[in-house]
Amino acid sequence: MTAQPGSSYDLRGLESLDGFPFRVFASPGGAPRGRAVAERTARTVAWLQEAVVLPATPPLFVVGPENWEQVATFPVYGMPHVELDRIVVGQRPAAFWTTAIEAITPHVDSAGLDRLRQVYGNEIDLGSFADLLVSHELTHLAHMGSTSWGDNGRVSLWLSELAANLGLQGYVQEVEPDQAERLETAFEVTWASPGGQWPVRTLPDMRDSLRGDGSNYVWFEFGLQVLAKRLWETAGVAALQTVVDTLRGPALDFDQVVKLLDELDPWVAGAVREWPVFPNGPRSRARPRSNAGHPQPMPG
Repeated sequence: MTAQPGSSYDLRGLESLDGFPFRVFASPGGAPRGRAVAERTARTVAWLQEAVVLPATPPLFVVGPENWEQVATFPVYGMPHVELDRIVVGQRPAAFWTTAIEAITPHVDSAGLDRLRQVYGNEIDLGSFADLLVSHELTHLAHMGSTSWGDNGRVSLWLSELAANLGLQGYVQEVEPDQAERLETAFEVTWASPGGQWPVRTLPDMRDSLRGDGSNYVWFEFGLQVLAKRLWETAGVAALQTVVDTLRGPALDFDQVVKLLDELDPWVAGAVREWPVFPNGPRSRARPRSNAGHPQPMPG
């Protein structure tokens, strides 16, 4: 997620990790985890640069709870977030993932629970899913810096998260396809289950879901990842480029954005219009052309 601009960060006590084309810092004893996240960051940047324009990669912070307040601009420990001057991820598992899965699983049928346990273990630890989210955060950099959308959170928040989820989906499918099951199982199972327990459910009100323990917000992100998977399969990198370009252009209202999505995939447009009730029919279909998922050179 994108965060509000904050104050400068405090590097005291952090370890600097060399060998990357951007600065990397980790909490003491966290170098192995820091390097693993940095390596995925480097792969993601290289892949994204073939599809969209990115600013210089900001410093990456992989920190524990004891150093979170030094560098983070979002208060909940472990919530990945990005600004133009920093990317912040947790060094240890974040409690809100446990809270989210505890809110989700009572509404999941036995087949769904079996899927979750097969992929994430008997205790359903979403750590392997969360490890992929640095690719989501990096995609946000492609549209950050544009001021035309202002505080139009009723559209810009969910649209920017859809853009980041497209980057995450595309990266995993094209660069780390062996991670696809870890990415997709959580959101597919969640959105195959009833969602009436969430206090905030309408897409324009997504920002309100940030209140509380974060689990309601995770539900929104999972739903947007369902749509991102579908868009990647039907339009490939053109979907990512279109949504990023839209966020970098003049602000659009809800109906204008739905029309734009309709040109990419009418099913996705219908899902956004009727959220959280997705249209009947398949949520996934084969790409109509063999090169749809491969980044095309930027014009100019």
